[in-house]
Amino acid sequence: MIKRNLYIDKLKKFIGKPQIKIITGIRKSGKSTVLRLLMNELTQIGVKEHQIIYLNFESFANAHLTQAHTLYEEIKRKIIGTEKHYLLFDEC
Repeated sequence: MIKRNLYIDKLKKFIGKPQIKIITGIRKSGKSTVLRLLMNELTQIGVKEHQIIYLNFESFANAHLTQAHTLYEEIKRKIIGTEKHYLLFDEC
């Protein structure tokens, strides 16, 4: 995996801020890699793994999550305690 420091450094400025961050780009440009690098960065700064909810919508295992109610229930099920959680959606 190629470390994309430029993108991660830009994203690090917004970690913990309430704004939604959207990574866009052409197909196969490394967006999923940036998400995985962001997950690594979050764990390095002390975010626990259970606080990171990663969903890949290209996976057949998550095909049922395309309905708002089902997605909401899945996220609610994965949230543990009152700590801040990070939702990372790939290929929405």
